[in-house]
Amino acid sequence: MNINGSTTVTGIFGYPIAHTLSPSMHNAAFKALGLDFVYVPFQVAPGDLQPAVNSLRVLGIRGINITVPHKEHVVRFLDKIDPLARSIGSVNTVVNDNGILTGYNTDGKGFLRDLASQEVKPEGKTVLLVGAGGAGHALAATLSWAKAGTIYITDANEKLARKLVKQTARTRFVPLSDWKMKINECDILVNATPIGLHDHDPALVETRELKRDLFVYDLIYHRRTKLAQAARKAGARYSDGLGMLLFQGALAFELWTKKKAPVDVMRKALIKNIKK
Repeated sequence: MNINGSTTVTGIFGYPIAHTLSPSMHNAAFKALGLDFVYVPFQVAPGDLQPAVNSLRVLGIRGINITVPHKEHVVRFLDKIDPLARSIGSVNTVVNDNGILTGYNTDGKGFLRDLASQEVKPEGKTVLLVGAGGAGHALAATLSWAKAGTIYITDANEKLARKLVKQTARTRFVPLSDWKMKINECDILVNATPIGLHDHDPALVETRELKRDLFVYDLIYHRRTKLAQAARKAGARYSDGLGMLLFQGALAFELWTKKKAPVDVMRKALIKNIKK
């Protein structure tokens, strides 16, 4: 990689940021297309977000991804917000057009593109979404926008889940004590919680609670979870969240470069770095 005075800079703001896989896939994509771009991670503490956003204009940084804990807070520091991002209430991608900063949310659309790549169409389907945090919020809004039939939402934080249901069309609240009883009604089950990140985590569901004609989507992507094992034993279709990470990144890449993202190159870079 030859970085010089004319190299276009992109990157990611987060706190912490050492774990991010985004530089690997974006820099591989820039190289594959022969673009004079670079992608750099920036650790931005919560109290430093506003000056960090202002620096995009000052330094001429073309675009930035936004990750935790900044996705909701960054909205008020931008000039324009894409309608879908506004409905979600959070931004994960910023584009700098001559000092005008526009916020987008590619998380939900990345999720839909991953579903499409697996020939899963949410339109008219009944979805059970476990988790009403930042990721759950993005997925609920996007599934509603994609005309899913009914979207059942549950979360350990009942207040958070009820708030999301109140804000989002096509959704219904399900208490945490009752959500497993809805599985038989559903076509798609989505885990948007961190349950499964660690070996000691309990199983989200047991094999006997699943059904063969269910599509199970787990946002966790860097390890084989107990949910994955249960889904496979039940004969249900299963997907981890690597595709969502890939496609949200591809959409951000296209917003910054105005070129079609080399998805296969980006996928290979992600897989290579996950295995490290």
